[in-house]
Amino acid sequence: MWTVLFPNWKNFNVLFFKEEAKDCLKRLKRDAFLLKSAKTPKSHRIFLLYYVPSRNPDLFLKLFIPRPFKKNRVKTYLKTFLELKKLDVPLLEPLFIFWENSCFSLLKKSPFYGGIAFSYLKEGFLTFESASKLLPDLVEFLFLLHEKGVYLRDSKFYNFYFDKSQGFKVFDLDGVKVYKHPLNKEKRLKELATLAMTLEWEGLATARNTIWDAYSRLYPSLDQKDWLEFEKFISIKKKRREAHLKNITEL
Repeated sequence: MWTVLFPNWKNFNVLFFKEEAKDCLKRLKRDAFLLKSAKTPKSHRIFLLYYVPSRNPDLFLKLFIPRPFKKNRVKTYLKTFLELKKLDVPLLEPLFIFWENSCFSLLKKSPFYGGIAFSYLKEGFLTFESASKLLPDLVEFLFLLHEKGVYLRDSKFYNFYFDKSQGFKVFDLDGVKVYKHPLNKEKRLKELATLAMTLEWEGLATARNTIWDAYSRLYPSLDQKDWLEFEKFISIKKKRREAHLKNITEL
């Protein structure tokens, strides 16, 4: 079934990140499995993979759809991954990544030109409850990323992974930008606003104050003008989410 998803598999590049990844790929080629769609944006698909007859997910797959004049997202992921590794940013590493020339996939009408395979993790990603409890520590983690010039651009609480022994880890690298200098105030405030909005949306009324107080202690140059900018960004992000949900409802 793996070669049904990727008819030109022999032409794919594969990069393994973990020792067990090679055995995992062998099993994918050998054993039957089922895919459950978890997310369907235009550029890619998210699947949970179940080996038959397992009732629990075994793998998390992010597969990219070939589209004209679009960059290879797997190569972009690898580039960002290596940049973050050089900066000692804690990352949730995949099992393996794989890709072919996306133009070839498009011409051959293949459904996907590549993807990223992760072990399925039942626990560890922040929930509303865990994020609320760990919020000051999460803010400190964000501050350290900002000081390294890392701009996540999607700092929703559920995009972070937490391990008691290893701390926070970054999972979603889509859109991440790495600068050679610490982030400016505007980018910092936008990241904090995204985090605050998602927590307030779920019901944590004190989110913005907790985030502001924790970050201000680490970054004392914030002032009242910055607070107003922070609140403005939260309002903008909230309105965007409301508009998005309204559009979905009307479909």
